[in-house]
Amino acid sequence: MLLALYIITGMIFGSFLNVVIQRSPRAESLINPRSICPQCRERLLIHDLIPVIGYLLLGGRCRFCRAKISLRYPIVEMLSAAGFAVSFIRYGTSVWMLAGCIFLSILIVSTFTDLETGIIPDRVTYFGIVSGFALSFLTVGWLSSLTGSLVFGGFLFLAAFLSGGGMGGGDVKLGAAIGAFTGFKMALMVMVLASFLGGTWALVLLIMGKAGLKTRIKFGPFLALAALVVWAFGQKI
Repeated sequence: MLLALYIITGMIFGSFLNVVIQRSPRAESLINPRSICPQCRERLLIHDLIPVIGYLLLGGRCRFCRAKISLRYPIVEMLSAAGFAVSFIRYGTSVWMLAGCIFLSILIVSTFTDLETGIIPDRVTYFGIVSGFALSFLTVGWLSSLTGSLVFGGFLFLAAFLSGGGMGGGDVKLGAAIGAFTGFKMALMVMVLASFLGGTWALVLLIMGKAGLKTRIKFGPFLALAALVVWAFGQKI
């Protein structure tokens, strides 16, 4: 029953994450106005906002203008539900579970805002840094959290500086947030894995002729994927 409750809670929270993904890059309020169709600007009905089910009942189209609804909405809701479920299975109802749910939510938002707009909003990464450090007193330890945040953020800042703008400030702040949640040792693992994943993807694009040596690659999704792997399997690795 608890697992089912957390899955439902995760879906509902995923609906809110969609609002954050849609509005944060534009610095819009997360509260007002109510949810509207981005095409016709009509207010959505309450039952249209039911996570996943609302999308299926509408056939993936707006009730009013019949414009296509992005598949991102049900994907984010399902990812959030899965994240809440995995956090509960791993840690039970605890501070560690709360930290896991917040951490995964930050990774989900950062990934999709970076993919859609090329921006990882400051309000997301700053919240991640503060909440990660605050929770560290009951999880990884404040010293490990602080060190992980400074080292990982500093490494990405150096990479951004040396690349001459090839890496954005959002990536740097996301790295600092990841370090705050994972602690120093795990942050080093995320650093190595994210560099490997991003470098491999860049090499594939170069070989396929779809990118040049100065092509900017969105690094946020690789940071998030590496952080997710380390969060789930870091101890075993």
